[in-house]
Amino acid sequence: MFLKNKISNKLSFIYFSIFLVIGINAPFWPLWLSYKGFDSRNIAIILSLSVFVKLFSNPFFAGIGDKYGDRRLPMFFLSIAAIFSLCSLNFIDSLFTLSVIAVISWALFAPLMPLTESLTTTAIKIYKFDYGKTRLWGSISFILASFLVGIYVNNKGISYIPILMTCGATIVFLSICLVPKIKSLPSRHNISIFGLLKNRSFLPFLLACGAIQSSHGIYYAFSSIYWKSIGINEAIIGMLWAEAVIFEIILLALFFKVKNLFNSKIFIIIAGIIATIRWILMVHADNILYISIIQILHAFTFGLTHIAAIHFISEVMPNRAQAKCQALYSAIAMGALLAITIAISGDLYRILYNKAFYTSAFLALVGTIIAYYFIKIKKS
Repeated sequence: MFLKNKISNKLSFIYFSIFLVIGINAPFWPLWLSYKGFDSRNIAIILSLSVFVKLFSNPFFAGIGDKYGDRRLPMFFLSIAAIFSLCSLNFIDSLFTLSVIAVISWALFAPLMPLTESLTTTAIKIYKFDYGKTRLWGSISFILASFLVGIYVNNKGISYIPILMTCGATIVFLSICLVPKIKSLPSRHNISIFGLLKNRSFLPFLLACGAIQSSHGIYYAFSSIYWKSIGINEAIIGMLWAEAVIFEIILLALFFKVKNLFNSKIFIIIAGIIATIRWILMVHADNILYISIIQILHAFTFGLTHIAAIHFISEVMPNRAQAKCQALYSAIAMGALLAITIAISGDLYRILYNKAFYTSAFLALVGTIIAYYFIKIKKS
């Protein structure tokens, strides 16, 4: 029992430290790029490239973890490299060089998340602890980082963002050093990405989860702008975003108690149905009370989809390829597909305004249908 708690606490610290950086990056990175002199078009290019680069960096570094059976190995070197690349942003004036280093920094940092997920699922099989309670510390960290850094930069200025992210990356490195070796069997035969995609359930799984997760694209890009346009002030908008993550934390904390009721396929279907309902309701959301009720559903549309995806990989995919599977899920479902919907959401919102959320509902429904008809739960 003591060893189980010790391992889960150390993994919780990794999630906490990674989301410190993400909690700084998500709200304030675009503002820092603007402060450095990038226009809106170049900011969009940098952000898009930072998402798409995961398609290559995540599977590559995950493959190293699978090959040697030790996910800590690539995590150790990635965190060190991320510290130096983020730190260098403080000393570069050339916009071109800044943009290159910015994309490289995310290419180094992004694989840490799927590697941590894979490390955690491997540890769960050995020590039998609760994934949800371990992962929820990431959500707590995100809320704290966004809130506290917002206060800090309001007083000190946006120029400190790379320094704060460098400090966060240093904490990530320290958290990785604290975790003991949790080894899985090294892969005797390197399973290619194409080999994994040939799995009858894995490709439908990626498409189903990708459709449900990418249905959040308009929400991530334009919900705050929409809420502002109907008279909701910035303070309330911030509370609405925080509310969504708080209910996500509650779901993660409680999931362990209900995870054996259904398999991961059923949970993905439930998440897709709720996502479809959520986005239809968003079309008609025109007051704070209505929106605050709808925000509760984020726990299911994002949180349940994600945690069900983690359990699907653990349930269905071969142990020796799970880090690569986690990386592909992160790169495709949480990366490329989401980036595409964010890229086209501008025109959709401009043309359809709040009715653009109907397209989100359609995407979520497509994901639900794919999950229902094509995902099969059978261990490879």
